[in-house]
Amino acid sequence: MDMMKDRGDGCRTDGAPLPACGRLAAAYVPMQPQGCRRYSPEDALAKGTLFPGLDLPWMNVANTAPAAWSGTPLGELMSLNFVVQELGLYLDTHPEDREALRYFTEYASLLKQGKETFISRYGPLRQTQVTREGGYNWIGDPWPWEYAPGCDACERRDD
Repeated sequence: MDMMKDRGDGCRTDGAPLPACGRLAAAYVPMQPQGCRRYSPEDALAKGTLFPGLDLPWMNVANTAPAAWSGTPLGELMSLNFVVQELGLYLDTHPEDREALRYFTEYASLLKQGKETFISRYGPLRQTQVTREGGYNWIGDPWPWEYAPGCDACERRDD
């Protein structure tokens, strides 16, 4: 049985991966409108976008499980950093959005303060950051991501 069919315009539809005269795709890229609703920083990081209108779960599977880092100092920094990046990208296409610029400035300031507080309490976030003269105690336990909120036994050791 011949599976090849002629559509009448000279283009065959024989099940080949790429018909010679067919369109490959018509892409649609949603763009968030100015002044739209935003997720909280923690939700934005978990969902992979700051803007609910761009929250398009892959294969209709939404990320609803709380992340292991949720509620931790490192998780807060990760969330703030993600929001600053998202707002920066948004402002590339919406430079006139004053509210987004205000949020960007506010979150960038919170991120800077948060990093300084984190480093002073737990140690460096990166190997290039030195906590004391002559080196750092990067391999000392516990690691920065092992701290739990309210854990008195989690104070950084300076061995």
